[in-house]
Amino acid sequence: MIKILLERKVEKKKLDALVAKLNDLRALALRQPGYIAGETFFKEEDPVDVLVISTWLSEDYWEAWTNSEKAIEINDSINSLIIGEAEINTYYTAQGVGITYE
Repeated sequence: MIKILLERKVEKKKLDALVAKLNDLRALALRQPGYIAGETFFKEEDPVDVLVISTWLSEDYWEAWTNSEKAIEINDSINSLIIGEAEINTYYTAQGVGITYE
């Protein structure tokens, strides 16, 4: 299992439009193989920091989704709203990187 953390910055005046696009993206992700869950967090500043955390069964599922035509289309519209580029980080469970607990 993996967690994808996507961090974006948006001006407050564009926040509602961004949230609508994120909702569209999540609605589609819900129907994708390997998608488990997603959460969105906001840090109230101007610009607003937006953190999306999504959980996938594997990186392969995430890659298939993020490279799909529909995801690219919505992400392009999201990118037109944000400041700079989204920062994307992938985190793996301990099992995913070969760590065992005793």
